[in-house]
Amino acid sequence: MTLPGGALNPVGNIRGFNSPSNSGFLVFSLTDTSVLSNTLLNEARIGFVHMSTTMSATAPFKWSDVGVSESSMNKANELPSLSILGSISMSSVVPRTYTQNSIVLSDVLSWFKGAHALKLGGSLTRLRDNLHFLGTGSYVQFLSWPDFLLGLDASENGTGTFSNVFDSSDIFGLLDREFRVWEGSGFVQDDYRIGTSLTLNLGLRYERLGQFGDALGRNSSFDVNKADANPPRLGTLDGYIVASNFPGALPVGVTRANNTFGNYGEGENTLAPRIGFAWQVLPTTRRLVLRGGYGTYHSRSTGQASTASVLAAPFGLSRLSSGLANANATFQAPFAQPFPTPNSFPLFVPYSSTTNASVTALAPNFRPAMVQEFSLNLQEELHRGWLLEAGYVGARGIHLQRYRSPNQALSASAENPIRGTTTNTLANIGLRVPIPGIRPDALREMESEGSSWYNGLEASLTRRLDRGIQLLASYTFSKTLDSDGADINGTSAENTLTLGDQTSVQQRWGRASFDRKHRFVFSTTWTLPSPTDGMQRVLFGGWSVAAIATIQSGSALTIADTNSTNVFGINEDRAQQSGTCSKTQLVTGGPIESKLNGYFNASCFTIPPIIGADGIGTAFGNSRTGIVSGPGQANLDIAVSKVIALRWPVERSSLQFRAEFYNAVNHSQFANPDANFSSPTFGVITSTSVNPRVGQVAVKFLF
Repeated sequence: MTLPGGALNPVGNIRGFNSPSNSGFLVFSLTDTSVLSNTLLNEARIGFVHMSTTMSATAPFKWSDVGVSESSMNKANELPSLSILGSISMSSVVPRTYTQNSIVLSDVLSWFKGAHALKLGGSLTRLRDNLHFLGTGSYVQFLSWPDFLLGLDASENGTGTFSNVFDSSDIFGLLDREFRVWEGSGFVQDDYRIGTSLTLNLGLRYERLGQFGDALGRNSSFDVNKADANPPRLGTLDGYIVASNFPGALPVGVTRANNTFGNYGEGENTLAPRIGFAWQVLPTTRRLVLRGGYGTYHSRSTGQASTASVLAAPFGLSRLSSGLANANATFQAPFAQPFPTPNSFPLFVPYSSTTNASVTALAPNFRPAMVQEFSLNLQEELHRGWLLEAGYVGARGIHLQRYRSPNQALSASAENPIRGTTTNTLANIGLRVPIPGIRPDALREMESEGSSWYNGLEASLTRRLDRGIQLLASYTFSKTLDSDGADINGTSAENTLTLGDQTSVQQRWGRASFDRKHRFVFSTTWTLPSPTDGMQRVLFGGWSVAAIATIQSGSALTIADTNSTNVFGINEDRAQQSGTCSKTQLVTGGPIESKLNGYFNASCFTIPPIIGADGIGTAFGNSRTGIVSGPGQANLDIAVSKVIALRWPVERSSLQFRAEFYNAVNHSQFANPDANFSSPTFGVITSTSVNPRVGQVAVKFLF
């Protein structure tokens, strides 16, 4: 997931012009195991981890080198990012130093009595993570090469509505953070053996999952429920929330939280029950076993969620402008002026009916994610050394993190007027938003409202090592659904919002971008029989072969559409289906090599219908998330090795020759096509997912 502009994510992995990384890593741990009695065992641990990573970046040019005006604060001028839809995409990484220190204390007491194996224990963790930014850069996007070459504002290019510069964004502020977290846990578990054929596993875990507090007092959030739906002419700050250790006096309208997180601190105390069983189905044999389990798992918020606050007021200023809001931009002056300075912060920007503000923030009720996992598995020993497994695996995720804009414009009508407005046009979008003064696509909140479902049938056949041969064949038939699949695979690469209607749960629900319906993996190793002596052993002994074959369906794709005339103010949309194609006709037929320049059937998609009273504004596209699959994959890797036993220079040494071949049959395996309907390269496949055949030879001396 990227931040506004697709190039300004402080934590995520983003392509750069030059991004050398230096890291330091230190681990210290101490374990003490004490046998208190024949049935009582105590294990105590203390550990310390220090890791420091530095990411630097340089660019081949500065904005000022090409006549573009931009500030030097936070290296916005020195780190340019630029894209032309369907063509050039240049993004610089965000230079920073990230230093992590963690101390962990834990203790586990084990008690064995009769049929019970009881364990109880707990842990205490202190995390100290320091984030130092050396710059952030800035971003400009054009929808076509003619736009790039013209670079005119709306009045100069004759449209009167849209600039040739579709999107421009930059970030300024005091962005460094000194994150501090306390975490604690306690658990009890009992493995209870009932007779000889049934074992129960029962457990309960408590976790205190602290959120990231900032020792500098710079964390914040924004509560849309406390925002003023009718702000005064001079503006208001209602809805802003700062941390309890915010330095300085609070402006009117700003709320101080009772913690250093800068939000309501929800979901920190969690309970996680676990239950499992293993049942020997047939009383006279152990060859057939049924296993099952259920458990809930909670996950502390990731670092990326915390950095949403880095970009937020009052210590961060994210200036985002696209579509209609960018009408005055030119290529020479794409960024709003005047530029802020370090002395500008802390900086709150009031919103009113006359402003055009942007707000990037962490939702005030953000909380840790929870996943429920459940499984039922049947295992049978078909023959000595052969094991067959088949079962169901499921998972349900809630409180998953995502970006969304809760300020999408509403639909006005004579029956439902909005601030006196009864029609929907591009010109009155600002009058129809829930919070006037903030653009509909520029109130971007990191929420914990995402959800997911996974259902899978898994089967495997295993042959344990016998007579030099072992193998594993695994097949999975599965489906993964989630509420925000487009945020994962980057179909909204220039936009952090969920594609399309921000208020429609149904339209956002669909196949996750990593969903692959079928996956088969076969792996084997075979050590060839060796002659016992003489020259035959030297020539034909010690040979072995290993192979891994992978065959899988393509991943799910969402057809995006950059729609600058959306009447609800959300530019990053899904494509509209034309209604002339069935689901099986969305992808062009024939072998993959025949559709490299047209993977999708373009006639199946069109622009969204015009519904605006101005004859311009369009509805949202009606296509769903993950409606098609990308190219599948079939790959074979092979390794051949030979070991020669030696008695010199030391006893029992050996020399190993090894040759490895990746994509051994040199089969072309193609990456996903461009899935943006607005792009001139829509449906074009420009790269492969697996390299052509690669071979390497190695020699090892073992002693």
